[in-house]
Amino acid sequence: MTITKVSCDAFLDTTLADILTRMDVDELIVTGCATDFCVDTTIRTALARGYRTIVPEDGHTTGDRPYLPAQKVIEHHNAIWADFISPVGPALLSCCDALGREVF
Repeated sequence: MTITKVSCDAFLDTTLADILTRMDVDELIVTGCATDFCVDTTIRTALARGYRTIVPEDGHTTGDRPYLPAQKVIEHHNAIWADFISPVGPALLSCCDALGREVF
């Protein structure tokens, strides 16, 4: 299944929320490109909508920015998501390798 998005937020003006509701999904694993744009926006929206959100701390990427190298952007966002205040608490961070094991 493919969901086409037109903004940084995978929920905005897409069918994602409807599909997740029909499938009775309450937990998401969010990965992707553009840590500081698409990944961040989607994680924040997922948490605000009450989805338990898991973020592989080594499962998202971005490019160097004029103000920070890519690795620092990634580290910053991992720290923010781990302390994010939402109805379901912060995002749960883990490495990609741990996602195949029962760690959560």
